[in-house]
Amino acid sequence: MSYFSDYINYTHIEYLQQKKLYRSTIFAGIGAFTGFIALFVYGLCHLCFEDITVSAVYSDGIFYYINYPLRKLSEFLPFSLAELLLYVAIICFTVFLIITIYNTVVAVKLYFRIKRSGKHPEKRFMFRAAENFALRISAVFCFLIAAFIFLGGINYTGATFAERAGYRLGGYTVSQLEELCLYLGQNVSNTRQALVTNPDGSINEQYYAYNPYRLADEAKVAYNRLPAEYNSRHKDYPVVKFAYSSNIMSNIHITGIYPYVFPESVVNINTPIMSLPHTVCHEMAHQRGIGREDEANFVAFLVCMASDDAYVRYSGYYEMFKYLVNALYEADTELFNKAYTIADERLKKEIYAFNDFY
Repeated sequence: MSYFSDYINYTHIEYLQQKKLYRSTIFAGIGAFTGFIALFVYGLCHLCFEDITVSAVYSDGIFYYINYPLRKLSEFLPFSLAELLLYVAIICFTVFLIITIYNTVVAVKLYFRIKRSGKHPEKRFMFRAAENFALRISAVFCFLIAAFIFLGGINYTGATFAERAGYRLGGYTVSQLEELCLYLGQNVSNTRQALVTNPDGSINEQYYAYNPYRLADEAKVAYNRLPAEYNSRHKDYPVVKFAYSSNIMSNIHITGIYPYVFPESVVNINTPIMSLPHTVCHEMAHQRGIGREDEANFVAFLVCMASDDAYVRYSGYYEMFKYLVNALYEADTELFNKAYTIADERLKKEIYAFNDFY
């Protein structure tokens, strides 16, 4: 009696798993085709079209309109929908994985019970659930690749920011780097003196002007002040969203992300106060079609300089000074010491505090 019961279960489960496998195969095929088309388009843009053409057609046009519906949806939500979708995706993946493991264990036990009875069930029966899992995850991965490419990844194949802004890039000398560090060191120190501080000289994070949400609005205003060659011609971008999982982001050293599959700039609200405005502007640069990290840093600096807020300008000077003195240190330690000496002592403490935070 037990054998007949097991065999009925075997045939029933095998029938259901094959139906699921058939659907998963179709799903995976569609995903693979979509991913292939996306990679083909990416390769076409990278190899067959001029960079400036890609920027004019995609970065300044298609990129804005293809993200428009999701961007408008995000604008009306007080929380990050991208962050919520990430949580949902993790939960769904975990549940799907647990169900797959459970179904695999059941199938293996049933397979060996039937085999002990003298019959020879199909070996693949034990792995149908795992095959189904692998096909569906592969399909989702392909769809994510396609979404990344079509919703912003093509920006990486376009003209550089320097080309679009008309800059002529060339080599630089160590003395020029030193001169720039001295200039920035003086400006960052002067700007630092305008900030409200605690008795120990550190920035007063409780001062109303340093509120992150006010800062996000200020960054958007500063963006709209940039000339056309530095900024997208479209002005109706939403402000950044601050992550509820900022503590997790801090522990894995992430200050902000722009998940291309959903056009939302998400910032770690725990980012040290001296870096927060620049980080906000950096993620907003990605939102406007600036894909490359170094270019997003430079655009963020320009935005900070366009602000009337001393705190925002200080953050721009701070990040640029920190970046350039590191480059000067690698080139010439003596010149580094000279440039670093003129910096405000409070600025040096903040550089140390930033490193300690991470």
